[in-house]
Amino acid sequence: MAANRKNRGRQKFLSLVPVSETEVPGNVSREEWLEQVCQRFVSPSRANKSYYRVLLEKLWPPGHGIPGPLVREEQLREAIENFRKSQHSGRKPYKPYVDVFRRLRELQGEEGITGIGREGKTYQLVSLILSEKRVPRIKLSNLDWQKILEQYNYNCAVCGRSEPEVKFQQDHKIPRTRGGGNELKNWQPLCDECNNFKSTSCRGCQIECEQCSWAFPDRFAPLRLSSDNILKLRQYAAMTNSDPHDLLNWIVNEFFQNR
Repeated sequence: MAANRKNRGRQKFLSLVPVSETEVPGNVSREEWLEQVCQRFVSPSRANKSYYRVLLEKLWPPGHGIPGPLVREEQLREAIENFRKSQHSGRKPYKPYVDVFRRLRELQGEEGITGIGREGKTYQLVSLILSEKRVPRIKLSNLDWQKILEQYNYNCAVCGRSEPEVKFQQDHKIPRTRGGGNELKNWQPLCDECNNFKSTSCRGCQIECEQCSWAFPDRFAPLRLSSDNILKLRQYAAMTNSDPHDLLNWIVNEFFQNR
């Protein structure tokens, strides 16, 4: 099972390669390739589909070859901003866009544009090879989300904080990239901070999700000891030349054996 999950893990960006000014493998037409790719986007968001196209057009500018030019993140961000400003209307003030990297991740992951390379904050369309698309991420209905929030007493599943102190994200316990589904039992509320920490921890992780404290904090998240008890444990462990973790496990074992 672990091997299968590893194969479904998050696709890594390719390494950057020497730029080709004019040559395109197979003499593929830029306009035709872009049109075919953009018509097959699986994202349910019309806005995101537009952003994907803007990013691809920037990564493969007219008259350029493949591998494409090296494009800095700020150039991609500027392209998105210019597009959004051209579409902006109404009385609400314009807000800068903050999810450029997420859109790139979705392009390379969910949308199967695996020919994107990245090193640091520099990107490149290395090849035109496409891979199988993933099932698009869904958003829970208001009713289902309320059920999840009630199940967790309107607290973050990991840190226990609640709104308005924090803002919640709808999180898949077992990530879709590791075989997780959209059934209600696979959802939990995480605050922005814990959601970011979990996302970072998942990258390259080999632990079985069923034993992960981020996926199932109610079972495996570390228990919190008071600072006084931690100090007592460490002091006693130092006096007896023992490991404080072994000492804590011995205390817990003795407690349950004597009940």
